[in-house]
Amino acid sequence: MTIETKRDMFERELQKLYHAELEILDLHGDLSMAAGSQAISEIFASHQDDTVTQIHRIESVFERLGQEPTERGSAIMEGLLAEKDEFINEVEDDELRDLDVLSVGMINERLELTLLDRLLLLAADLDLPEEIGHALGTNRTEAANALQQMQSVLETTQSSSEQ
Repeated sequence: MTIETKRDMFERELQKLYHAELEILDLHGDLSMAAGSQAISEIFASHQDDTVTQIHRIESVFERLGQEPTERGSAIMEGLLAEKDEFINEVEDDELRDLDVLSVGMINERLELTLLDRLLLLAADLDLPEEIGHALGTNRTEAANALQQMQSVLETTQSSSEQ
């Protein structure tokens, strides 16, 4: 795909976001199983339904644009998945696994936020229908909330281990 316009860029980023969200479904399951504690495991297990809803919103954006949902891979997402595979195979201590699980989850949410921010800027520049901005904005709010939840758990865990 040759990018010649902001619309081309928007479509490329939407495809990357769609791919990322589909990968996140598996990622959350893997992180849930890899967690060392039940509390951390439940954070990722509970995000499965949210991710499915976010995928449906992205599909509605494709539909609103008159396109079939199409994925486009991202080297960044592939690197995140490789990072997850690496720590699962190397870290045995439960407390350290939780730290890695949370770290990978937080990187994922930041990636998602970056893609969504770019899409929202482009959507505004392109004067796309309000429904598109609303769907992407809702996904962004949910990603920001998930990141905040993970950060809070990490801070609580760190405070507990310092005492």
